[in-house]
Amino acid sequence: MMVKAHSISSVERGVAPVLFARPEGFPPAGTDRPGMFASTPYPATRQKRAELPDYFPQSTPSSPRALPMPIEAPPTAGLVHAYLIDADDESRAALHKLLSGRANMVVRAYRTRAAFLASADMLDDGCVILSDEGADKGDIETGALLDFIRHARESRRFACVLLASGQQLRLAIDAMKAGAVDCLLMPHAAEDLPCVVDDALAMVSVAQAESAASAEARHQIERLTARERDVLHGLLHGKSNKMIALDLGISPRTVEIYRSHLMDKLGTHSLSETLKVAFAAGMS
Repeated sequence: MMVKAHSISSVERGVAPVLFARPEGFPPAGTDRPGMFASTPYPATRQKRAELPDYFPQSTPSSPRALPMPIEAPPTAGLVHAYLIDADDESRAALHKLLSGRANMVVRAYRTRAAFLASADMLDDGCVILSDEGADKGDIETGALLDFIRHARESRRFACVLLASGQQLRLAIDAMKAGAVDCLLMPHAAEDLPCVVDDALAMVSVAQAESAASAEARHQIERLTARERDVLHGLLHGKSNKMIALDLGISPRTVEIYRSHLMDKLGTHSLSETLKVAFAAGMS
């Protein structure tokens, strides 16, 4: 397999990262939210994995804390957030300095994934950079890393970028399959990291916009009466006014009236616009 010195191509990923609908219980960014992933830990895929700690250990006075930041911009609009996880002090400091060069980027550094997870529910959505996590630590640690990436992807709050050594090609490919935005191979990772982080932040931004649109669509659907929703369900299934009227035991003219009312409430002017709102709200 031909591999670039610094990045794993989309062909070598096996599967591409997927943008998917924000799970129920994850409101749009900027509001109170329950946490990065589901509150119940995911079951371990191997018997040995059961020994791993929960993905979200409760924060306690003895929990690891984020390292102090040399520079942190005051809270203003337009900020983006990057979270660096690296157990090596020297490497972590160098990467932190590299990422902190942007005026609108807030960078927080952590030694371990556990330290990050302890405060994840209080963090803004952003990019997580994992530096050589899981390398040469056995199947259990590698599996935990891949689970972390997979669950971060599913949350739609965080997009992961993995930095790995050239000897960790298998890990890099598996990370891409798990949903990492990209995997950069050391020692050339620093050259491409800023651009890759931008890609990850763009994906998070798209997810935030889609989540906001979905929340707005659900709010609009909630304004409909029960009968208007019945008519909308019929339209979603491609039924004509006459077919909907037959199903509901009302006249086609009455269906037309309900259809007009629901479109007024949804602020739509055509059937296609109406169906887009319904699909965005999760109706099927």
